[in-house]
Amino acid sequence: MNQKPVVTVTLNPAVDIAADVQTVRPDVKLRCGPAQFDPGGGGINVSRAIAKLGGHSTALVASGGATGEMLAAMLAKEAIDTETIPADGQTRQSFTARESSTGRLYRFVLPGPDWNPDTEKALLTMLEERCQPGAIVVVSGSLPPGAAPALIERMHETASESGASLIADTSGPVLQALCARTGTPLHTLRMDRDEALTASARPLDTPEAFAAYGATLVEAGIARHLVIGLGAGGSVGVSADEQILTSRPVEKPLSAVGAGDSFVGAYALAIANGEDFATALVHGTAAAASAVLTPGTQLCDGDLAIAFRSEVATARL
Repeated sequence: MNQKPVVTVTLNPAVDIAADVQTVRPDVKLRCGPAQFDPGGGGINVSRAIAKLGGHSTALVASGGATGEMLAAMLAKEAIDTETIPADGQTRQSFTARESSTGRLYRFVLPGPDWNPDTEKALLTMLEERCQPGAIVVVSGSLPPGAAPALIERMHETASESGASLIADTSGPVLQALCARTGTPLHTLRMDRDEALTASARPLDTPEAFAAYGATLVEAGIARHLVIGLGAGGSVGVSADEQILTSRPVEKPLSAVGAGDSFVGAYALAIANGEDFATALVHGTAAAASAVLTPGTQLCDGDLAIAFRSEVATARL
């Protein structure tokens, strides 16, 4: 099977640091265990998940400074095909502390450097050069300070003009803007449960209710496919023809960090490989299930994700 090109975009990447600490307490030095360093940011993690699943992607990454150089070195070590978009300032860092006495995760995320119009021009030029008919563009993660939500729309226009399709997985004001957009539908818009509750301003409490909300967005032309992640409850997928719940429960999860990006990576790879929507949802759900069995900020386990596909339950809503 010939995979269509996948291009991921990370506008606000990070160097992710994770470590264990016995107990989180105020006003004292907290002695941590050995630190784990990983390249981070939504699009980067999608590319890393795709690589773990045997696929290929090109990661467009806006980064700068010493931490940007560190990020580039880590991506090169993982053999991720990366194109750097020069950005002002230092690429941000994030820190996840796992309290070993309780298993709780404490996640500290810095904002990142301010967005520069020159960086935006370089991004759109680079994206145009890499888009072609049938290509999949994945925009995942937060926007840096100063970047307007309309930037996603400009990336969508650039991709569409080249015959590529865009998958968006974001949150906050950007997601709110996408839920009110007009024009050519996105290929897929993904959000999680809490984001759907905020965006809909409705008391959604069942998979059927989330599916009904997703159907309103599909009918409004926001996207051809809507995906809403319900955490341990699986994912709801909606298109003009289908409303589906896919799930693969996990006993004794280690960490939910990375499950969403693993889902998007597996989902995008399945679409790039010509799979239909329902199958892509199964692949994404299996990858997310494998990710929660890996510690810290680690993503899906490729072999486990593939094995889990036959164990994903699919229900028509």
